[in-house]
Formats: sequence, structure tokens, C-alpha cells
Amino acid sequence: MNRTGKYTVVKACNDHGAVTLREYPRNETLHVVEYDDPEVEAELSDLDSGSVVELELRSTGRRGNAWCAESARAIDGL
Repeated sequence: MNRTGKYTVVKACNDHGAVTLREYPRNETLHVVEYDDPEVEAELSDLDSGSVVELELRSTGRRGNAWCAESARAIDGL
């Protein structure tokens, strides 16, 4: 399962590399727990709570709300 969209950072990247997001502007919560490459991980790791980011995600298959980030682009001005 894949999805693309805009997400608001609820909890910034923790010590385990996980980021909690809320689908923008809806309220579905999901967790990014894996990354396709270090650049994507760095992009998400630099974001603070409240930041909006456009992501391409794929399900990790472990849990219903755990995702792998395939690409990330911070959105300014939302």
C-alpha cells in the first residue's frame, strides 16, 4: 500500500528514528519508522513539531499505521 500527501509533524524524530505525523488537514495519525535513503531521513529529522511535509509513503507491513518514507519535501507557509 502506498500513499502520497501532506502531513503535519506531531512529534519530531525521536532517538529511534520514528516521526509521528497527522494527515494534513485531516486528523489520521501515522508513524514513519523506516526510510528509503539517508537523505529522506535527514529531511524528516530536521523538522520540528507543527511543520508540514509532502511525503511519498509505503506501508511497512508490520502495523497498520507504520510507514516507510520514500521521499520528503518540507512545505513552507501552510
